[in-house]
Amino acid sequence: MIERLWIQPPLAFARLGPSPVPCDNYRYGPSDLTPRGTGKTTVLPDLTLDLDEDGGLSERPSQRVQFKDDIGWRPVCPYFEVHGEWTIDGESGTGPVTEQVLTRSGLRLEDVRWEVSVANLKAHHITQQAGDRIEARVDLTGDDHRRHVLEGRSPQDAQQPLVPAGEILPLGSVQLPAPNAELPELRLRFTPAVGAVYGPRGLDPDTGYEPPAECLILNPDAAWCGFRVGSADIRTAPGLLFAGAENGWRSVGLVDDVCDGTVTVALPAAGLTATARIVAAPPRFSPDRRPFVSLADGLADRVQRADVHRPDYVEDEKQTAQEVRDLFERVLETMGAVNVDVQNERSTAENAYLARLLNLAPADARALTFDPPEPLLGLLLGLTERGRRRHRRFPALEVLEDMIREDPDLIREQVRAPARSGGSGSVTLDSPRFYTRQMPSNMRGSDAYPMHLTRRQYDLLVRWAEKLREDTEPES
Repeated sequence: MIERLWIQPPLAFARLGPSPVPCDNYRYGPSDLTPRGTGKTTVLPDLTLDLDEDGGLSERPSQRVQFKDDIGWRPVCPYFEVHGEWTIDGESGTGPVTEQVLTRSGLRLEDVRWEVSVANLKAHHITQQAGDRIEARVDLTGDDHRRHVLEGRSPQDAQQPLVPAGEILPLGSVQLPAPNAELPELRLRFTPAVGAVYGPRGLDPDTGYEPPAECLILNPDAAWCGFRVGSADIRTAPGLLFAGAENGWRSVGLVDDVCDGTVTVALPAAGLTATARIVAAPPRFSPDRRPFVSLADGLADRVQRADVHRPDYVEDEKQTAQEVRDLFERVLETMGAVNVDVQNERSTAENAYLARLLNLAPADARALTFDPPEPLLGLLLGLTERGRRRHRRFPALEVLEDMIREDPDLIREQVRAPARSGGSGSVTLDSPRFYTRQMPSNMRGSDAYPMHLTRRQYDLLVRWAEKLREDTEPES
């Protein structure tokens, strides 16, 4: 019998797109990051699973990766696969759950239950009104291989539901592939919505927003339509998070079709359930650029932060060097997608604004960021170009190692330390609330403060630099 269930992956990101053709699978290939290399990231096609309208599943090698077609962005549509542990005829097994495993456990496909629940709570997050919730749920049995739309609705017992009776706001769809001899595993595919924006009926075109007529379905009397909020409200940080915030902080009532939620599979007869999370997000507009602080980095910071302080961890020079090189490769990729000049102007203005609020000298706060470089012929973005050139060297670790050996305080001086919980006392220009020239410069974190590495990433760099100095000949 089957004794345990889980879903792989436990978390997946779907990407919106209006094209009916999903994006093929791809992976990152080797990049030429030598000192004189191109610095370009390569994207390689990978095996792709195709799912037809009847639930037929097939595998094919992809020849090229195409992110857009004539209709628009191709959506990223992840699969969830059921895994488990079982003991059948005295033999233990683990791995993907197949129809054969079900049969040998005395179960059938129809004994499998799936539940997908997603929601878009952006409007509700700000108004805190139950009627502004948009939620969808689909329940499936394992032998149902049709595609099911996730029909977003608002609570109809609320005073003014945002999605009124008789309307739906599609939040994507789900479908169970039919297991076959070549692909026998139990799977569910999540297809995100198209990336549309919906508005209230009778939306005034003078607002500057004109969604297509078929998208004007929302209730103009809902709390979200016309809701006014102050610019200092933490629910809107960073600012201008919604249409209308730029004009008196009054919402015009627009809602997009992103969502997040859960995917649950159950075997009621065995008393087993497993749950994974799904997030539908906008397309990756720079699909060949990885962030230097990823979701994986955030999770590692919570469960593996202490690892980098173990002597044996840093003694493993190959492992440590691989982590540091990967970090600086991602820093370089991020630099390729950022306009440093514009970000520097924003950071300088925010420093001056904050200084005035705290009765500090705005001129001193402005001086914490970079001075605009002298314009060069044919070079419009001086800071951006200078940053990209400098960061091109660092994935070649020999260059970075030499710099650290020559300047043992380089990491502490040039890389922003993660902010600690503040104590009492007045705020000064040394506060982590101000943007400085430390890396990552001019970038905002999710807490609306200047961005920084995770504590684990920062401590790894510091320990790695200390180890380099230990191996350096004195006075060299």
